[in-house]
Amino acid sequence: MREANLDGLGAAPRWIGMCLGAYSIADLLVLYFWSGAGQIFSMQASSDSISALPVTAMAAVNLFLCLVVLRGFPAGAPLRPAWMLATGAAAAQAVPGVMAQVLETDSLRTPLLTASGPIRLALLALALLPVLRILRGFGFWVRPSATDWAVSGIVCLFALCRFAEAGVASPAAGQTGLQHWISLAGLPFLCVLVLEAMLLRQSVVRMGNGPISKCWAALMGGIFLTGLAELAVWVVPHYSRVWPPALIEWLTRFPIAAVFALAPAYQVAAQRRATKPAASAPEELAAGVPALAR
Repeated sequence: MREANLDGLGAAPRWIGMCLGAYSIADLLVLYFWSGAGQIFSMQASSDSISALPVTAMAAVNLFLCLVVLRGFPAGAPLRPAWMLATGAAAAQAVPGVMAQVLETDSLRTPLLTASGPIRLALLALALLPVLRILRGFGFWVRPSATDWAVSGIVCLFALCRFAEAGVASPAAGQTGLQHWISLAGLPFLCVLVLEAMLLRQSVVRMGNGPISKCWAALMGGIFLTGLAELAVWVVPHYSRVWPPALIEWLTRFPIAAVFALAPAYQVAAQRRATKPAASAPEELAAGVPALAR
């Protein structure tokens, strides 16, 4: 009902979007020149070193914004447990990323990054449970449709295929057998996350176009991008040798991290709009901020 103040942290979604756009343009330019050069330059770098610094930086931004959001929820607030788990998920990505930049040996760096993925997905799956329960209490709940079950079923089938293939395939380069199975441990949590995201999609559609709906839409988009990236890394190399898994991860890791960071950024914007009303706005308008924003 009034123009939002885009100063300070309220402008975080815009800055994250600008960084994502600049990074995507740079990626497209690299792919253009790589294709124009006849693909004579190798893209088979290890996935741990590909775009590690930008992804770690965006994960740190996500963690910082989650901490800011968490400070905005007092003790006993319904959404505080959800954001505590979301903050833990952001820390599970940012802290190992920073430590991987410091560690010099791959024997310590690779297990650390491998274990962080399943932990992050598990915390996100737990964080969405109270969110869906609260949205149901506000009347935004919609029963799962056939499309919701179909998408979730595809992801579950993909996870089963990955586990079946892992039973007969050798671990990837640089991984032990235990690390290989740990990397697959996040797939069951991904299946749960996709189902929760489909339920969240039904609620977001009914919430309008405000910052709160954009917050949950960004979280939902990050989950979908994660699932699509996992599917592409597994499917594409089976049909094309031009696109190695390392190249696909290079193209998807930063966009996924940026989209996840948009979720707390929009929540911060909503909190700034709710707690700092315009001086010219009447008190009744300030008091009428939706409960989800508070």
